Amino acid sequence: MDSPDMPLTPFRHFTRLAVICLSALFLLGIAEWYWVRRATAAIASVPTRTVLVTQQRMYSTRVVDNTIAFMQAQTAEARVPWRQERLKALQRLSEASTELTRFRILESKGPSAAGGELGKARLRIARIVARTDSLVSERLRGERGMLQEDEIRALVTMNDSVSSAIERVNNEELAWARNRTDRLQRGQLVVFMFMGGVLLLMVFVVMRPAAHRMGDLAIALSRSNAQLADQAHTLEESATELAEQNAELVQHQIVMEQHRTLLEELQQSLSEREARHRSVLESMAEGMVLAREDGVLLAWNNSALNLLGVSEEEMRSRRPDKPLFEVRDEAGEILDNAALPLATTMRTGEPVSGMVMQVHRNGESPRWLRLNARLVESLDDSEPVARTAVLTFVDVTAERAQALQLRSLSIAVEQTDQAIAMADARLRITWVNKAWMRTTGFTLDEARGKRPGELLHGPHTAPETVERMRAAVRNGESIEAEVLNYRKDGTPFWMEVHTAPLRDGAGHITSWISVQRDITSRKASERERQQLAAALAVTTDGIGIVNAGGGLEFVNHAFARLFHDRPGNLIHRSWTERFSAEEALRIQRDVVPLVTRLGAWSGEVEGLRSDGAAFPLDLSVTMLPTGGLVCMMRDVSERKQLESVLRTQAIRDELTQLYNRRGFFQVASGQLQDLVRRKQPAVLLYGDADRFKLVNDTYGHDVGDQVLRLIADVLRTELRSTDVVARLGGDEFTALLPDTDIGSVVEIQDKLQRALAEAAAKSDCPATIGMSIGVAIFDPAMPESVDALLQRADRDLYDIKGTRRRARAA
Repeated sequence: MDSPDMPLTPFRHFTRLAVICLSALFLLGIAEWYWVRRATAAIASVPTRTVLVTQQRMYSTRVVDNTIAFMQAQTAEARVPWRQERLKALQRLSEASTELTRFRILESKGPSAAGGELGKARLRIARIVARTDSLVSERLRGERGMLQEDEIRALVTMNDSVSSAIERVNNEELAWARNRTDRLQRGQLVVFMFMGGVLLLMVFVVMRPAAHRMGDLAIALSRSNAQLADQAHTLEESATELAEQNAELVQHQIVMEQHRTLLEELQQSLSEREARHRSVLESMAEGMVLAREDGVLLAWNNSALNLLGVSEEEMRSRRPDKPLFEVRDEAGEILDNAALPLATTMRTGEPVSGMVMQVHRNGESPRWLRLNARLVESLDDSEPVARTAVLTFVDVTAERAQALQLRSLSIAVEQTDQAIAMADARLRITWVNKAWMRTTGFTLDEARGKRPGELLHGPHTAPETVERMRAAVRNGESIEAEVLNYRKDGTPFWMEVHTAPLRDGAGHITSWISVQRDITSRKASERERQQLAAALAVTTDGIGIVNAGGGLEFVNHAFARLFHDRPGNLIHRSWTERFSAEEALRIQRDVVPLVTRLGAWSGEVEGLRSDGAAFPLDLSVTMLPTGGLVCMMRDVSERKQLESVLRTQAIRDELTQLYNRRGFFQVASGQLQDLVRRKQPAVLLYGDADRFKLVNDTYGHDVGDQVLRLIADVLRTELRSTDVVARLGGDEFTALLPDTDIGSVVEIQDKLQRALAEAAAKSDCPATIGMSIGVAIFDPAMPESVDALLQRADRDLYDIKGTRRRARAA
C-alpha cells in the first residue's frame, strides 16, 4: 500500500482511478445483470400468466354451462355426462389456479397492479363454484328441480363478471409488460451510455488493452437487447391471440345464450305437453300401467288403482315375486306370471288385445277385466335399454253380468209362445221374437224399420180399431185391442195385442213393446187350425205335438226332414224312437220330469236319422195343458262343425298346420303332467331357421313361407306321432318328445339335419334351408313348466349360435 505521505504520481493516480472505475464498472455490471435477469423473467412470464388467467375464465364458463345443462336434464341418466364434464372443468380450474400461484407478480404485494383485480376474479370464481356446488347437491338430493329463468340469468351474470375481471387483469398485465419493457430499454440505454463513458475513459487512460473485450461485451448486450425486442414482439403476438380468444369467448357466450333461450322454450313446451298428457291419462276411465321388462311398475293412473282395488302405496311397493291379487282366465284356471299379457308381450314382442281375465283379491268378488298390452318403442336406438310395455284395461264385470242377464232374457223371450215385438219411438219395428215371426210369417229383416200396420193390416182390418190404436200411440198411452191381421202369405188371423210405451228417466218415450197372443181359435177354431198347420208346415224348425201317452200326433215337414223320413211314418209312434237308447233313457229320466215340473225345457240332444246316422239337435220341449208336449227341433250339425273348425284354428298355425303357441302350451302342459305321473323323461327341441331374415330380404316372403313349410314338413315327418310339434311364431319351431332320454338327442338332431338337407335338395326353393336347434331335458323328478323348458332351450340355442359365429370368425 501507498504511505499517506507518499505523493501520488500521475501513473498511480490514473492507476487508482482505473481501479475505482473498474470496481464501479464491475459492481454496475453485476447490478445490471441481476436487474435485467429479473425484468426479463417477469416479462417472459406474462404470456404464461395470461394463458392461465384465460383458462380460469374458460373453465369457469364451462362449470356454469355444465351446471345449467345438468340442472335442466329431464332424467338421471341424462344428467350423468353433464355432471362428469362439470367435475373435469372444476379439476382444470383448480390446476390453473395452483399453477398461477407460482407467479408472485400477480399477488397484491407484487409490482403489478393486476394483483387486486385477480383477487376479485378469484373471489368471484369461488362464489360461482360454491353456488353451482350447492345447486348440484340440491338436485342430487332431490330437494329441487330444474333452474328458473332468473337463476340461470344470475349464474350467467356471475360468470360475465368473472370474464370482465379477468379481461381487466389481462389488459393490466399487458400494459405492465409493455411499460416494463420500455423502462428496461431506457435503463439499458442509460447504463450503456455510462458504461461507454467509463470504458472510453479507461481505454484512453489505462484500459486500451481491454477495449476489445468491452467491445465483445457490448455485442453481447446488443444481442440481449435484440432478444428482449423479440420477446416484446412475442408478447404483442400473445396479446393479439388473447384478444382473438376473447372474441371467440364472447361469440361462444352469445351462442350459449341462444341455446339457453332455446332450452327454456323447449322446457316450457315439454312441460306443457307433459301436463296435457298427464291430464289425459288421469281423466281416462281406462286403467293404464307402464311396466319394465323385469316386472317393475314405472307409472299408472288413478283409474288403474280404482279398477284393481289397490292403493297408491300398495302399487308402489309391489314386487314381481309377490303379486297383489290372484289372476284367473275365463275358465277359472289360475294364471302364472308368464301367461299374463305384460309378460307375454315382453317375451314375444307381439301385442295382446282383448284378453279377458278374472282378478281375485282378499276374498272379494272377482272382477272381470279386458286387457290390452303392447311394447313402448324407444325414441333413441343409440344405446340398448330395457323393454317397456304399457297395459290398458277396463272393468267388464257389469258388462258380463248384463250380457248374461240379457242372454237369459233373450232365451226366455225367444222360447215363449207369445209373439213379442219391439219398436222405436216412431213405432217402427226394431226386433221380433221367433213366435212373432212364426205367427206373421215375416222375418226380422223383413219387419225391421216398418210399422206393424204396414205388414199386418189388410182389407178387412176394422178401421175404428186401427184409429183407436193410432190415437193411443199419439197420446203415449198403452193399448189393448183385438185386431184382424194378415200374415205374409195373406191369410188373416186374430191377435190380442197389448202394447205399452217405454220411457226414459225424463219421461220421454224411447220405444214400444207389444205382446201379442193369437186368439183366432176364439174367433174361428177351424180356421185357426188351418192357419196353424200352414204356419207349421212352412217353418224351418221341426215341430211335433206329443200326446199324453208319448206318441206323436202331429209333425211338420221340417220335423220329418230332420230325420230323413216322411210325416206319415212318424205319426202315432213314440217321439223318443228317433234317439239312441241311451239318449232316450236320459230324456225319460231327466228331461220329462223337468218339463212336468217346470213346464218347459231346452237343450242339446243327439238324434238318429232313418239310416241310423247320428246328428246333433237343439230341442225345446213345452208342456201342454192336456198333458202332452210340443217339441221344437233344429239341426245344429253345421254349427257344430263350425265350432270344431274354430277350435282347431285357435290352436293350429295357419301356414304350417302345426300347433301354434297357444295349442303347444295346452298340449305340452298336459304331456308334462303325464310324464311326472309316469316318471318318464322328455326332450324339448327349440330352433329357428338359419339366416331367415336374409331369405325374406333377398327372395321375398313367399320364399320365406316356403322355407317354413318345408321345415314344418320335415319335423312332422321325421318325429313321432306322439311328439308335440309347433311353430311358436316367425321362424321359431319347437317339439316336445315324451319318453325320450338324453342319449337320443344327438341322433335325433342328426336325423333332422339330414332330412332338412334332403328336403332342400329335392325342393325348387332358391334359398338355403337350414335350422339351428337348442335342447332342454325334462327330469320328472324336478318338474318344470313349458315356459321354463323353452327358456333353457333358447339359452342352449344362443350358445350354439355363438360358438358357430366364433368358429366362422376364426
